[in-house]
Amino acid sequence: MHVRKLLFLLAALWCLTSLNAQDIHFSQYNMSPMTLNPANIGAFEGTVRIGGIYRGQWASVIGNKGQYKTPSLWVDAPIITGFRKRDWVGVGLVFFSDKAGAGGLTHTAAKLGASYHLALDKKGKAYLTIGAQYGQAGRNVDPSKFFFEEGYLNPAPGGGYNPGAQGDFLNTTESKADWSDIDGGVTLRAKLNKRMDMSIGYAMYHIGKGKYGLVTSGGGGGGTSTGGSTSSDEIARRSVVTGLFNIKINDKLSVGPSFMYQTMSGADEISLQALGSYVFNKEKDIDLNFGLGYRLTGGDAVYPMLGARYKNLRVGLAYDVNVSDLNSVSNYRGGFEIAANYIVKIYKPAKIKTKVLCPRF
Repeated sequence: MHVRKLLFLLAALWCLTSLNAQDIHFSQYNMSPMTLNPANIGAFEGTVRIGGIYRGQWASVIGNKGQYKTPSLWVDAPIITGFRKRDWVGVGLVFFSDKAGAGGLTHTAAKLGASYHLALDKKGKAYLTIGAQYGQAGRNVDPSKFFFEEGYLNPAPGGGYNPGAQGDFLNTTESKADWSDIDGGVTLRAKLNKRMDMSIGYAMYHIGKGKYGLVTSGGGGGGTSTGGSTSSDEIARRSVVTGLFNIKINDKLSVGPSFMYQTMSGADEISLQALGSYVFNKEKDIDLNFGLGYRLTGGDAVYPMLGARYKNLRVGLAYDVNVSDLNSVSNYRGGFEIAANYIVKIYKPAKIKTKVLCPRF
């Protein structure tokens, strides 16, 4: 019994300590600019941009229990002109909450960011942007939601599951940890010609490598201290490289191939996608978007994407079709995403000076 209990305990602790190789990610990564690169803050034409994205995963496989979900909300704006006429400063705020597993492991963060957009030519066709964001992040878990074989083999006095059977696990797990988080990034955007523009970027998240300490060295647990010391587990830095190319094929059709590569503590992810845009109604300013993405790492998933743009409102849908070795269990089912953003444009009306013409007699 003790050997089996120890094996379960080691497996659970391994799951917790290996989480530093995981972080939030979205298939529609270009619809979540601040979790992709802080240099994207304020990189648009308008007054304020408001958006959100929601990802739900494995619900069709394990049942609609909401064990794997990631909602995120954000807002950003270009606020003031920079040191030069064509430069500007942007600010933004992002919030996300990533929940994974039956134990309710949740990673939350709220961050405030700023960016500086530096014009590289006099016509404003190329910009170099530097951005950073700072905020508070945290992880929490509910140890009481973990169920092990010992609890069933040694039932409670009144019958049923006995949570006391894995007391060692409960006593070595903190329920919550908080840290300060710093991210930074740089992008280069350029208009290559009348029909093509591009953007490439690099970002690093968790620069400070905050200590989340969900495992203690003994005693303690459940978010309280009874003599145990918190572990020095650090959240690893995450590096992200992105590229986007917009190509206008004709007056009706445009295509936007893009890529995203990110690495964190030896875990890599590579995503390729191509999104097309078709002018559905030019008078009403309606575009239809459609495309396909593929996550190369381990042949994980293929994800079709659909969306639309109506004036300043853009919406998108994506569904991950699992094509990895897990498809024998998942039956090709994966995660879905829904995203939207809206650009508010408020312009001062032009002041026209009235001239009074006095005729001569």
